[in-house]
Amino acid sequence: MSALISSPAVLAVELVPEGGPTSLSLPLESAHLLGEKIANDLARLLPGVETMGLAVSAALYDVAQVLRPGWPIHAELALMHQQAQRGGWMPAITSFGASAGRMAAPVLEPDARLIGSPLLLVPFVLVGHAHDAEQVSAAMERDFEEKGLADSATSLFLNEAFSIRTEHARYLTRHDLCALMAMQYEHAGFAALWSIIECALLSPGRDEAVDLDGGVHLDYRAGRLSVRGDAASPAFRQATAILSAHGLSANAN
Repeated sequence: MSALISSPAVLAVELVPEGGPTSLSLPLESAHLLGEKIANDLARLLPGVETMGLAVSAALYDVAQVLRPGWPIHAELALMHQQAQRGGWMPAITSFGASAGRMAAPVLEPDARLIGSPLLLVPFVLVGHAHDAEQVSAAMERDFEEKGLADSATSLFLNEAFSIRTEHARYLTRHDLCALMAMQYEHAGFAALWSIIECALLSPGRDEAVDLDGGVHLDYRAGRLSVRGDAASPAFRQATAILSAHGLSANAN
C-alpha cells in the first residue's frame, strides 16, 4: 500500500472592518459542521477529492501563525488525522475543535496576541495515497486562485459560528498564500524581510541574507537566523517582532 501524502491548504477569511471574532476556536460539535461545509466546497471545486481524507482545524489563525517553518499546524493535522483512524485509513473527515476551551493539541491553539489583521485562516489538509494526492494537489494549484471562492453557506456558517462579519472567504494553497503575503509585505515596505520568511518556509536548506533599512542585517543559514544591528532601534525591534510571529527566533549579534 502506498504511503499517505498530505496536501496543505487554507480557507482564507477576510473580515469587514470591525468584524473581528469573539472566539477563535469552535467547540467539537460545531467543528464537525465546519468540516462538512469545507468538504462540500472541495467536492465542488476538486474532481476526485472524494479519494482524499480531510482534516480541519476548526479555529481562526493569524497568517503568521500558519506561515511558520515546517508548517507545524498542517503537520499536526495530518498526523492527528491518521491517528484518529486506528482501524485503517479511510478518506474520512476529521475536524478538530475545542473541548473545555482547549484545542486537541497545543500547536493548534490560536494565538490571540497575533490577531488584528482582517485576514484570518482556517487551516486544513487533504490526505491520500500518492497518485490521488498528486492529482488533487495539481488541481488545487491550478484552480483555487481563479475558482476558489467558498460557498455562501460556508461564509454564513463562519459568520454565525465565530460571530464574525465576512467580506469573502476563499480557498488557497500554501503557495497561493505565500504569493499573497509577498505582495502584502512588498506593499508595506517589507519585501526584504519577506524573502527571509519565504526562504525558511519553502527552501529551508537554502541560505538568504538581506539588509533592512535602519542598518539591520539578517542572515538565514542552515536553518538558523542571525540578526545584526542596534537592538534598541525601531527597525531592529520591528524586524525581530515580525520574524518571531512567524516562528523565526533570531540570534542577535
